[in-house]
Amino acid sequence: MKKFIIAIMIVVLAVVGCVSLMACQPPTDFTVGVIQLAPHDALDKANSAFCAELKSLLEAEGKTITFLQNNANNEDSQNTSIVNSFIGKNVDLIYSIATSSSQTAVAKAKDYDIPVIFNAVTDPVDAGLVKSMENPGVNVTGVSDINPIADQVGLMVELMADTIAQSELTIGVLFVSKETNSVVQKDAVKAECEKLGIKFAEYGIDEAANIGNGLQGLKKMGADIVYLPTDNVLASEAATVHSENIKKEVNLPMVCGEGGMTELCGVATLSVDYEYLGKLAAQSAFDILMGNKKASEIAVKTQTENYTYIVSEKNAEAIGFTIPQSIIDKANA
Repeated sequence: MKKFIIAIMIVVLAVVGCVSLMACQPPTDFTVGVIQLAPHDALDKANSAFCAELKSLLEAEGKTITFLQNNANNEDSQNTSIVNSFIGKNVDLIYSIATSSSQTAVAKAKDYDIPVIFNAVTDPVDAGLVKSMENPGVNVTGVSDINPIADQVGLMVELMADTIAQSELTIGVLFVSKETNSVVQKDAVKAECEKLGIKFAEYGIDEAANIGNGLQGLKKMGADIVYLPTDNVLASEAATVHSENIKKEVNLPMVCGEGGMTELCGVATLSVDYEYLGKLAAQSAFDILMGNKKASEIAVKTQTENYTYIVSEKNAEAIGFTIPQSIIDKANA
């Protein structure tokens, strides 16, 4: 019995000691809640680059920061509980990555005067996050990851130029119908195809299980090449897209909205840089935390130049496609 009591006392003392140590740790100047919708390459880069850049900017001013990291694992239902936990901890700012997480953060934080910085949102006005790109009008700003759609359509034309004339080319888009950012990108590709006189096909899916059906559907519609938007379902399942493309004997070349997806399922792209986008978001967050500007006074930022050519000869070889040397040269430049 004595041994049992002694053991209990040791546990209690250990717990008290840990709590005491935690209490002795000095609080940081700022606490930022980070909510990321899903774990995939693009969003991971937007997250890590933001945290590293903001920490560096604040340290240069003698300030410290704590990041509270949470990932919704592509479950929209998790967004509310995560944001509520940030509000309960009275964070100084919320950094939300991807559209649905950002929509939840904005809706929940507005009554608590907590500024929100979003990232990886294709059209923040259409998503209802800000009133305009130049003048957000609310306690919210951020970074759009809108792709260079016109350049990417031009890339698809160049990829197919040796085998199909532009007037005969059909570009297909596989998109996720429930994701606003996916629909926006699909519509942008359609508009560019109409402008250039290129035939267009689209297939919307509601979940990853329908990827194979979507690819088969596009091939039946006559698609010669497929564009994949930077939505979170397709980005998370890019490897599945590649395997289904081969397994279903579709074997269509794909241009993805960004580089991480391209490495898993595409043949080439002209990509935005999510590390750069994360740094842009950090600069806005720094101004807000330091009291230099209010979120409503900071225009939504985008990448407007220095896009990166990325190719995957391995993926091309797997479907029997040859990437033109002109594009390979651009990627190696």
